[in-house]
Amino acid sequence: MSTSAASDLATTSRRRGGAAEKIAIFAAKLLVTGACFWYVSGQIDFARVLSAAPLVDFRWAAFAVLVFLLQIPLVALRWRNVLAVLVKLDERMTRAAMIAVTTIGVFFTQVLPGVMGEGLRAWLLVQLGCDWRNALTSVVIDRGIGVGLLLALGFVILLLPSGLTALGGYRQLVLVVYGLLLLAGVLGLLLVPTIAPLLARWRYSRWIAALAVDARRVLVGARSPVILSLGCLIHALTILIVWSLGRAQGLVLPVADAAVLFTVMVGVALVPISVGGWGLRELAVVSLLSDHGVAPERALLFSVCFGLVLLVGSLPGAFIWPFYSIRRPSPAVQ
Repeated sequence: MSTSAASDLATTSRRRGGAAEKIAIFAAKLLVTGACFWYVSGQIDFARVLSAAPLVDFRWAAFAVLVFLLQIPLVALRWRNVLAVLVKLDERMTRAAMIAVTTIGVFFTQVLPGVMGEGLRAWLLVQLGCDWRNALTSVVIDRGIGVGLLLALGFVILLLPSGLTALGGYRQLVLVVYGLLLLAGVLGLLLVPTIAPLLARWRYSRWIAALAVDARRVLVGARSPVILSLGCLIHALTILIVWSLGRAQGLVLPVADAAVLFTVMVGVALVPISVGGWGLRELAVVSLLSDHGVAPERALLFSVCFGLVLLVGSLPGAFIWPFYSIRRPSPAVQ
């Protein structure tokens, strides 16, 4: 066998192994999602869930969908500002183009594992003239900012006076975990100038050093206030979605309670052990609200409605994907 043939065989073998690994991971997540729903089903009378569904005020649910749609251009603007710190924006990287790319990415994030949705965002950005390294870096940093702000807001929210902040007795543990993660993030940001040169010495850690340096440029640069403000506004709108869905079901949630539910529902979705947070989110919401007098059936319906709002709100990406020409030139950067 020639060297070229052996190399091709090895490459094919690696690709097959990678595909098999991805399928296995997705199957494991699907199993966790199914197990969570199976566990919740033991506490639920599905006849009551079905009878309660028509009572949902769909005007409030529609309002929640509109709020989610409003988040998409804000995410795009945050991402574009992150990208502007890393590279000079190509003339095709207009606000409209970035919003279209983000809309497509949001849809695929809802229907595929999150990593694939973010990877698609990076690929579409490459089609707009960005190099692969900065495309991936911008997506990772943008995602990291969203998660970091969630931790910061969650930490503050759990300090607010609310009946839900007890979290079934786990409040102190969650506060400690959030606090340690925030402390680690801040210390890491401060130590980047010292640590990055050390990491850059080794081949396999150079990308970590480069990512850390780029992240620090974004977070301490001139665009930082705009980026962080957009991130906070996006999370605030998610709290509004939670509050609106409460009204849709006749649950008059105080803003503090809606904020706690936001922390739980979005936080558990970040744990990468289920498909899009489904199942795990329902388990958390049913457990939390049941401890405060809400029937498990109503709690389950509330959580499912939240997931459906995200799914319905992401549908424009499905329509943009086949019709939007990503290579279409634009006269100038807006």
